[in-house]
Amino acid sequence: MRLPFGAIHAIIVRIPVKGGIFTATIKDIAARSGVSIATVSKHINGIPVKEANRRRIDAAIQELGYQVNAAARALKTRRSMTIGILLDSLSNLFYTSVISEMEEILLLNGYTALLFETKDLPQRAQQGLELFSAKSVDGVFYFASHCLTEILRSCRRLQIPLVVVDSISPDCGDYPECADVDFVMTENAQGAFSAVSSLLDKGHRGIAVITGTELHFSANERLRGYQNALRSQGLPIREKWVCRDEYNIDGGYRCIKRLLAAPDERPTALLICNYFMAMGAIMALNEENVRVPEELSIISFDEIEWTRAVKPRLSTVNQQADRIAETAVNRLLARIGGETAAGQAFLIPTRQVERESVLPIHP
Repeated sequence: MRLPFGAIHAIIVRIPVKGGIFTATIKDIAARSGVSIATVSKHINGIPVKEANRRRIDAAIQELGYQVNAAARALKTRRSMTIGILLDSLSNLFYTSVISEMEEILLLNGYTALLFETKDLPQRAQQGLELFSAKSVDGVFYFASHCLTEILRSCRRLQIPLVVVDSISPDCGDYPECADVDFVMTENAQGAFSAVSSLLDKGHRGIAVITGTELHFSANERLRGYQNALRSQGLPIREKWVCRDEYNIDGGYRCIKRLLAAPDERPTALLICNYFMAMGAIMALNEENVRVPEELSIISFDEIEWTRAVKPRLSTVNQQADRIAETAVNRLLARIGGETAAGQAFLIPTRQVERESVLPIHP
C-alpha cells in the first residue's frame, strides 16, 4: 500500500534561531532541496525516489537538523519505522559486518533496527519474532546458517515482511511460507569453485578442504564448489581430504590435526571455508611446523583484520557485505512498500584476493 503524501505532516524539525525556536515543515525541506513536497514525503516515508532527488533531500534534512516525531508519524503512516534483525550469534563477524552496512542504509531511509540473538535455538528465534511483533516492526531480517521453515511460517502468521540472509530453506519451493520471502546470500559454491580452480591452475592436484558441518548452508555450498572444481578436471574426491567440523577455531584446529595425522600422502594445498576455522588451522600448522606456502598453500574464506597480519598473508575469497546489505534492504523495503511478487533468491558473487599463502607447483 502506498502512503498518502499528506502523511508526512507528522514530521517536524526544530532549528534554534535568534530569539526562539523555528519549526521547519515539509515545505521548508522541499524548498531547500528544490523538489516537490510529494517527493520529500515519499522519500522520508521509505518510498524510493530518484537518486539525485534523494541526495538533495538528505542534504536539506541534515542542514535543517531533521528530527522525527516517531509517535505522530506512526499514527499517520501506520509504520513504526523499525526493522527487526534475528541473528544466530553476535560473534559471527560476517553477520555483524553486513548488519553494520544495513544500519547505514536503513538510517538513510528513516529506519532504526532492533537486534535479537537467537543463539541458534529455534525457541529463542520464536521469542524474538514475538518481541518484534509486540514492537510493531515493519519487517524482519533473518540471519541464519540454516534457515528454519518455522520462522518463515511465524512471520507469515504475524504478517511481517521477511528477508532471509545467508541461507535458504531446504526444498523451499514446496512450502507456501516461502512464496513471498526473498533470500540473499553469497554465491558460495562459485566462490569455492573459483578458489580451487586457481589452485589447479598453479599446478596443485592434491587439494584438501576444511568446512563446517552439514547444518551450515554455506558449508555445504562451499563443499559442493570444491567438489565440482575437482570433477571439472577429472580428479577424484578424496574423502580423507574432506574435513568437516564446527565453524570455529577449535574446529579448524582439529581438522588440521586429523589431516596431518594421516599416514600416507599429504595434500599440497588447502581451502578453508571459514575465517574462525582458518585461525585454528594456522595455530595447528604452527604447532606441527608446517611451512606455508612452501609445504602447504592456503586459501581461506573472508578477509578480516587478522588475515592481513599473519605471515605469509592469506589469500582469501571475500564475501561482499556491502552488496549483500544493499540487496537485502532494498528487497525488504520493497516488501514493506507493498510488493507482492514471488520470492526470489539473490546470489552475490565473491571476490578473490591473491596474496603470499599460495605457491605454484612447477613440473
